[in-house]
Formats: sequence, C-alpha cells, structure tokens
Amino acid sequence: KDINSPDLKPNKETQTKSIHIGNCYKANLEGNIIELQVQYNDNNVSGTLTYAFEGKEVSQGMFKGKMKKNILIADYVYLSENKTRERQIAFKMINHQFVEGYGERLENSTKFKDISKLKFNSNMPLKKVDCP
Repeated sequence: KDINSPDLKPNKETQTKSIHIGNCYKANLEGNIIELQVQYNDNNVSGTLTYAFEGKEVSQGMFKGKMKKNILIADYVYLSENKTRERQIAFKMINHQFVEGYGERLENSTKFKDISKLKFNSNMPLKKVDCP
C-alpha cells in the first residue's frame, strides 16, 4: 500500500502519547470487591469504578477527575438502586496500591468538605491487576 493512503496515516489517538490506558486495580476482602480501571491523560484521570459488597447491590459507574501528587480526586457517577447518583471519590497511591479516602462532606452535598483532612483506609488496598 501507498504510505500516503489515508488508512496508514497516524490518527489522533496514536499521536497522543500522554494517554495511558488499562491500569486496573482490585481489592477483594472476604468477598467484598472494589475494582478500579484508570486512564491517565496528563493530570486528567478517568475510568470505571465498581463496588460489590456482600449483601449489598453492586454499584458501578464512571469517574472523571485529576491526579494531584499521589491523590486521585474525581466525581463518580454511578447507578445504584435503579437511580443515577454522583459523589466525589478520593484514592491515594501508596506503595503502588490505591487506598480509598474518607472524610466529612459539605452539608447537602456529595463533595468533600476539606480534601486535606481525608483519612485513607488501608484495610482494602487496591492492588494492580491485569485488566479484563
């Protein structure tokens, strides 16, 4: 084929070298599962997040946010109990694992009140796994 034919020209995706796709993390503690798939585009981060806790309905959705130093702060939109819901999430990268952050939320809001005061619970670290 001619190198100048349209199907051999680099497309926009191949030119964007800052996008890393397919970093997956998973925690499984006694049947309680959290799965996180992360895509990085410079400081912007997006992906999917699933919570499957024993005795509770699975919640699964998408998030978009930013990576600030080693902390991912994102807005998570998910389906739970047949309703679309949204809340802010935080995960901190510690020793190549993501650890979920918890903290006080603004009144009548799903946003954290003060990100600098979040507590990161290492009881369920999400370890890097091969993406499905």
